[in-house]
Amino acid sequence: MKKKKKKIFAHKQPNGDGHQVSYEEGESRKLRHFPRERSAGEPRPHGAGSYHDPEHHHELLERVEAYLKAQS
Repeated sequence: MKKKKKKIFAHKQPNGDGHQVSYEEGESRKLRHFPRERSAGEPRPHGAGSYHDPEHHHELLERVEAYLKAQS
């Protein structure tokens, strides 16, 4: 039995909400959308100078300082 060649492509969604994966098997083609996971926990850190939440930024800096002290 001869296996069909499969082509798989993955791309970010144009609107930034996850990824889309398309795969082909012979004459058939399917597209699946995998939405980006939304974290229910704390917000992701932002780049330097992007202080959307100064309290959260301060908390992150304290965590980094505690980590560095524990490593030494």
